[in-house]
This record gives sequence, structure tokens and C-alpha cells, in this order.
Amino acid sequence: MKLKKYNKCIFCGSKTLILEKKQKLIKNFYIDAIKSDLNISDKILLKMKLYRCKVCDILQNNPWFTDGDVFKIYNQIYGQHNRSWTNVIRFFRNGIKPNHGKLFDLITKKIKVKNYAEFNSPFMGLMIDFFSKEFKNNTKVANNAFTDTLNYLKSRQVAGNNSLVQKKSQYKATKILKKINRFKNLYLKKKAQVNKFLFVDNSFMAWGINDNYKSVNSKALAAELFNIKINNIYEKNKVKFDLFGIFHTLDHTKNPKKILDFALNNSNYVIIYCHVDENLEKQHLFTFTKNFTSYLRKKKINVLDLTYLINKEYRSEEMYLLCSKKRI
Repeated sequence: MKLKKYNKCIFCGSKTLILEKKQKLIKNFYIDAIKSDLNISDKILLKMKLYRCKVCDILQNNPWFTDGDVFKIYNQIYGQHNRSWTNVIRFFRNGIKPNHGKLFDLITKKIKVKNYAEFNSPFMGLMIDFFSKEFKNNTKVANNAFTDTLNYLKSRQVAGNNSLVQKKSQYKATKILKKINRFKNLYLKKKAQVNKFLFVDNSFMAWGINDNYKSVNSKALAAELFNIKINNIYEKNKVKFDLFGIFHTLDHTKNPKKILDFALNNSNYVIIYCHVDENLEKQHLFTFTKNFTSYLRKKKINVLDLTYLINKEYRSEEMYLLCSKKRI
């Protein structure tokens, strides 16, 4: 199996990558599936050495998977973003929001948010919190709206059917859409609604075309039910955001600095939620470290570490940063 060399830092572009002496081959269900589906052994994985960037202090595997194999990993082997879908299903089925401690309350008390954006994954950050604030009824009504939206989007899938079946599907879709619009009119507070946007870069390193649940893509569901506008991050943006969330997605693109620069240039404040694990797993090209904050400050980016201010219990090494080009 061929591996691809990544001799420059994926974030800052520096060539000063220092080989780490301590390296572990961490096994998990992602690695087990990758090994099985790509038919590779631990010997291949051990060729991926761990390096630390001397400039921005990220940790990076080199060599690593080719673009073709990266596509297979995130669109075929593990095409569904399990954690993201679990978040939205638990919310609509049980009324449980994603666990970000007291982040939402802390942020919304300090920042008036009218325009809010996130990057690449619609159910990992605060989209559900904003929707929950707008929603004014019980979980049964929300669960029905969730199911109706899934059924509506599935009813639009008519390829291979004859004209009669397609007409029936159209009739069914029209009926369900009326129920969805009724839900929005009756149970969502119009005055409290935040303008929500999701920016995507269609990276092979992120869950994309196959990020589906019951044949419905996550971005299609978010656009229909949460009224989220989906935008290509590389196209010109005309909206100024109050807050931009990057929740476990900055390490799932090959252009992380460009993504962060976009967020900082287009939003007053940016939240970065990321892994900071010194033991980088082989399914990831790179990870941030706690010293990454020092690099940001050197670049005149103001940073407030919220990790231990939001009263969250952590199962792994993670970090929440509030960043801005303005004073925090």
C-alpha cells in the first residue's frame, strides 16, 4: 500500500517538523475498520511517524494516507459521522443537547448573536442549542418534526420508479411539507430566531456525501429543519457573523489555516473546539496541542481559553478557545 509524504506542516506550512521519540499505535474501532477494509497491517500504520511542528506546535503523521484512501475512510469505511448524528437523534428523541458544559449560556450572555455560522458539521456545535432556544414545545412535537423531515427528504428519492410511483411520492412530499411548515409556524419563536449558516469545503478528510441517516444527508436535514443556509467556504461571503463555531472540524480539512483565517476575517468571535491529544491516532493527519494558543497569540490573535470555565467533564484531551482579532 502506498503512503503519501506530508513533509510540511499542514497548518502553518513550516518545514521544521521534528520527529517525536515517543510514539504509540493506538487501536480503536476506526483503526480496526480501516485495517480490515483497506487490508493493511500494523506494519503499514507503524510507518506513519509522529512529528511536531516547531513553529505552531501541532502534531502530524508523516507519511499518511493518500487522497484516494482518505476518501474511502471518510466516505465509505466510516462515511457516517456517528457522533454528529447521535447528537441530533438524542436531542429530538430525548431532549438532550450536545455536551458543551455551560458554553452556550456563557457565550450568549456575553455576545449578542444574530448571525451564527459553523464549519462542516451541523450537529457538533451550538446549532441545536440555538434551535432549542427558539423551540417552544415538548420533545414529542420535536420528535414528530424530526421524523417528518426525514420522511419528506426520503420521499424525494424517486430514481428508478415509474411515473405513477413518482406522482404518489410527490403527493406524499407535499403533505409532509405542509406538516413541517405548520410546525415551524406554530412552535418556533420568530423573534428569537438566529440566522444560521453552515460553511463547507468538501474536503476528503471530512464526512460529506455519505454522512447519512435513513438515506438522508446531515446537511440536507439541517437546511430543511434548522433553516440553515449552506455555503461553500471558498466562495465570496457577504455576511458578517457575530459568532463562528468550529467544533472538531478544523482537523478534518487539509486547509485548516485558510478555514480559521476565513472565520476570523468574517466573524467578531470564533470558537475552536478541538482535540489536544499528544498521542495522535492514525486515522487523523494531525492534531492541535495546548501550545497552539501561544502560536495564535504571536500572530496577534486574541485568545481566551474556555476549557475549564464551562464546567464540562472531559473523557479525552480537548480544548475550547474563544478567538478574535478584536479585544476579548
